[in-house]
Amino acid sequence: MFAELILPVPLHRTFTYLLPHGMEEKIRVGMRVSVPFGRNHTYTGIVVGLTPKAPEGIEVKEVVELLDESPILRHPQYALWQWIADYYMCPIGDVMKAALPSELKPESGKKGTIREDFRPKMKPFVRIILRDDLAGVFDQLKRSARQQSLFMALLDRSRALQTKDPEPVAQDELLKASGCTTQQLRELVQKGLCEVFQKEVSRLDTGQYSTERLEPPHELTTMQQVAYRQVCESFSTHQVTLLHGVTSSGKTEIYIHLMQEVIGQRRQVLMMVPEIALTTQLCHRLRRVFGRRMIVYHSKLSDAERVEIWQRMLSDEGDIDIILGVRSSVFLPFRQIGLVIVDEEHEPSYKQQDPSPRYHGRDVAVMLAVRHGAKVLLGSATPSLESWYLAGQSKYGLVTLTERHAGVSMPSIKLLSMTDARRDGCVQGPFSSQLLSALRHTFSEGKQAILFQNRRGFSPVVECVSCGWSPRCPRCDVSLTYHRRLRQLSCHYCGYQMPWPAQCPICHNPKLELNGYGTERIEDLLRDALPLARPVRMDTDTTSSRHSYERILADFEQRKSNVLIGTQMVSKGLDFSEVQTVGVLNADSLMNFPDFRAHERAFQLMEQVAGRAGRRSGQEGEVLIQCSNPRMPLLHQVVHHDYVAMAETQLADRQKYGFPPFTRLIFINIKGRYEDRLAALAQQYAALLRQSFGDRVLGPEPPGIGRVRNLYIQQIALKMEREASTQLTRQYLSSIHQTMLNSNPDMQRVVFYYDVDPV
Repeated sequence: MFAELILPVPLHRTFTYLLPHGMEEKIRVGMRVSVPFGRNHTYTGIVVGLTPKAPEGIEVKEVVELLDESPILRHPQYALWQWIADYYMCPIGDVMKAALPSELKPESGKKGTIREDFRPKMKPFVRIILRDDLAGVFDQLKRSARQQSLFMALLDRSRALQTKDPEPVAQDELLKASGCTTQQLRELVQKGLCEVFQKEVSRLDTGQYSTERLEPPHELTTMQQVAYRQVCESFSTHQVTLLHGVTSSGKTEIYIHLMQEVIGQRRQVLMMVPEIALTTQLCHRLRRVFGRRMIVYHSKLSDAERVEIWQRMLSDEGDIDIILGVRSSVFLPFRQIGLVIVDEEHEPSYKQQDPSPRYHGRDVAVMLAVRHGAKVLLGSATPSLESWYLAGQSKYGLVTLTERHAGVSMPSIKLLSMTDARRDGCVQGPFSSQLLSALRHTFSEGKQAILFQNRRGFSPVVECVSCGWSPRCPRCDVSLTYHRRLRQLSCHYCGYQMPWPAQCPICHNPKLELNGYGTERIEDLLRDALPLARPVRMDTDTTSSRHSYERILADFEQRKSNVLIGTQMVSKGLDFSEVQTVGVLNADSLMNFPDFRAHERAFQLMEQVAGRAGRRSGQEGEVLIQCSNPRMPLLHQVVHHDYVAMAETQLADRQKYGFPPFTRLIFINIKGRYEDRLAALAQQYAALLRQSFGDRVLGPEPPGIGRVRNLYIQQIALKMEREASTQLTRQYLSSIHQTMLNSNPDMQRVVFYYDVDPV
């Protein structure tokens, strides 16, 4: 018997291995095995097929060990993996690598048995040994008040007097509740009043919500009830429905009611969010209603925690009904999913950039639902134009919420001309006097503010005032960003760092000028300008540790800080009741970007961050957008919260120039160490593509950043009609790639990959 395996290697194929005697009766599709690969590697593979037929002309190696007693991969999962590999034109081994936690795919550098690192978490528990003569027990303990206190706490927490089967109590909780020590516990054990034993416990923080303390969902408002019914009606005719609801319209409450209905049918719900920060806020709202039936899945979990979630979802107990997660949660082994909710579906964070597979979490979620016969709800105040277009074509259902919850008004938005402010001398660093005045008033009223600046670090550009020298990354074509707290310059592409130079290395002038403003500099300047400000910063630099999101958001929610300064993170669905003022510091940098999605993305960012203001009744939020040209039509669409006008304008331009959603884009990326040879190779590749695809081929040319990590980049864009066969397109591309491999030896020396539906 032979097994066909997926291995976590970047090759577009499966591999066949011989099963040793005795393994045929135990092995099943979906189980893991360890196998030798190459000269000195042992990998974990997943069985995707079994056959008695030996492959022809190939020397077949033997499986080393069967690692599972039952499959860890369900059939719908494997079908989804195949679709991802096929659609995004990547090796299925890369999909396996992305999908499985590391501890489920151990490997070894030497031939032989690989060792699995996952171990259940064990914790000491105390079990009471109850005697009939309770009075005699207390008489035995009368000389030790501490031991009496400990025994009383054990009686209480184990519910020994209320039930025939007392519950074991965690040792640390017992000692904390009684104020006693392990020595006093050992004395109780010696007297035969209790025993200590090891018990497997969960690594997951599922909260302290018992089933008795769960709350029912909040009642829906009349407007929300109408939207809820429309979503249910839409699901009867459409698999995917778009819920277009303005910020703070109560989309989450509708999600919760839908979840409750689906889990009542004994099916699971996946709710996806674009950022870990959103799981932090949503988690408490969902746990109040669903308790421990909900788990959170994201990249900040330890690998052991991810393995535990995976195993719990595979177990027959089926105690996980709701998964709240980021894009990687689409890979979990769902039992029978009934609903997928993609919140803030417009967010580019759902698109995986590097490494492969370069999938879009939203689109994979739709295919996940197809595999399970589930429904999909896409929610956003500013939907992606692709989803809006498909809803307009009736391929998706569409439900709208046009008013905020509880009659709260939309925030007023003002455009502040920085050109005029500079001319009149009404600026202080990056702040106009109007913005500072509004912030001062907000803080004096005891309210909070959010400042949005889409650059992290202290200063994005450092320059010698004498000769103009500017430090650049030696491995990438970018300037180094100055981080003042670290006293170093950093590359945000490859991570290269260098200390702050004492002088210019060219002319030796010690005076270096800082140009531009990052979030770190905004924080310092705001403290100087407004003594009342208590800023906290949320960007990649401050959220690197596991619990940093929780700490920052908790401090802001508890009003330990009164202004949140951040990058795009602060625009993504955060909900704070006391935020009255929002400032967008440099709107021009959002619009003046060489990308056909620039205006759509700028509108989304500004409208979303504006939506953080004035989210409770009794206060009107105020949004101040600093810009150079207040007459830009897009800015006025933001001022009037007019998503429809923006969508119509942008879709008309996209149709005119043949951009998505009217076409499909595939980027062909080639990276190499030698610029000239890479350019020649890319030209040859593009010429071959044009023989099959004609003027649908654009390029090759370097992208905006033409060198990263010492690799030069050439990019070819393929713009296909939406109705063109994706299968035929892939076949042509595969054939052209093989021709290049056969004809040009330089193909073996470059990094090559496709980016389908790039963002």
